[in-house]
Amino acid sequence: MSWFQSKKDDAGAQNFWPATAYHAGLGQLTEKDTEWACNTSKFSTETQVWYSVLADGSLLMTQVIWSCIGIMFIPATAQMTFKLYNPKTKESTWRSINASGFKTEGRGCRSDQFEITHSGTPLGEESYAITATLDKGVQVAVTYTRPAAAPGFKLGSGLAGGVSTFGMQTADDKRDGFVVHRFHPLLKSSGSVVIDGKAIDVAGDATFVHAIQGMRPNLVASRWNFCFFTSGGGNAESNLGSVRAVQMEFETTDDYGPAGKNSGRTKVNLGAIYTTADPSSAPLVVVGETHVPAGTKVPWAAEKAAGGVSATKSSATHIGAALDKDTGYAVPSRIEYAWEGPKLSGTMADASGATVLARVAVDASATVGTAGLIEKVDVLAEIPYVIRKGIAAVTGTKPYIYQYHNPATLEIVIGDDKIAVEGWVFNEASFISE
Repeated sequence: MSWFQSKKDDAGAQNFWPATAYHAGLGQLTEKDTEWACNTSKFSTETQVWYSVLADGSLLMTQVIWSCIGIMFIPATAQMTFKLYNPKTKESTWRSINASGFKTEGRGCRSDQFEITHSGTPLGEESYAITATLDKGVQVAVTYTRPAAAPGFKLGSGLAGGVSTFGMQTADDKRDGFVVHRFHPLLKSSGSVVIDGKAIDVAGDATFVHAIQGMRPNLVASRWNFCFFTSGGGNAESNLGSVRAVQMEFETTDDYGPAGKNSGRTKVNLGAIYTTADPSSAPLVVVGETHVPAGTKVPWAAEKAAGGVSATKSSATHIGAALDKDTGYAVPSRIEYAWEGPKLSGTMADASGATVLARVAVDASATVGTAGLIEKVDVLAEIPYVIRKGIAAVTGTKPYIYQYHNPATLEIVIGDDKIAVEGWVFNEASFISE
């Protein structure tokens, strides 16, 4: 489907198939799952992003973004974005560069400005070594390592695991588009970055997300929420050892829903919590939940009951929203993230039958410098010109990403045990359209 086409409406027919309604549990990643796909046949945006919280609580983010609008003679583009933010000094270093000579190499990639080398296998230890010269003021030499005891995950097993599908037909060559996320929640970062001649040690606690949006972004979602919690960053470990919690949520537009256009915006929320207290079972819980407006009839109720998908819960709740006059969006004053599901032992439910319940709440704001708001990212200002002009002209949308970084406490309940884990939350609240 060309990105200049408008969506046709087949009233009453299901045209959205959320991953969280049809898949459940820890799906083990294959080598192909985290390879670059770079599909040039239609509009596609693909990202690999690494987040790390350093020993002093600073946030390090490195992201590669590949985009293609699916039009002949208009080449795909690649970018690298970089952010280093110190919450104590409020100093932020941000770079976004267009990459020339971009080539993929399986799960790694290279360009004239950077190189990312992957090594290892999904069943053993894996690492990503990133070297980059973004400009005269920023050089990167960072390695992210996943221990063998902390396998990555997608929601559900098989080729379709973690995939949400748009369109009345779900076959790859007939669907309107798709979204998929794959994660390595528990990584360690090492190495250094050089900012204006000063070397900074980037040893820290990290996570990795590989995401593909196989459709125009304004048709995929009206809202996104992302949360990355990690212990460490200057905090003492709890009896769970090192802890990571990740959560990703998107809310569909009015074009897609359980019974077609205008049948109710659907939220797809999935995530996991990993710990190192028991190295044989680093994944503590993997969750996913589909949210629809109250009273909405859903066609996937039978599949949920048969597959046990309803056994887990996962949510991102905005509290106290108020209009941001700068962007026109209703921005919350607080966001609460929750995970609930059966405790895992390896990839299966623990024999104890224990349930894991976890929550973390963080303040939010529309004013940079308050409540941990690092930046309001004007998305159209950061993407390549040809894509920016096309999206603005065709859709009229003006997306913004609110990025926050705050100290936080993750409260975890495992059976009768209650554990408070001190750490940091980096979270994003993204607004694509009304």
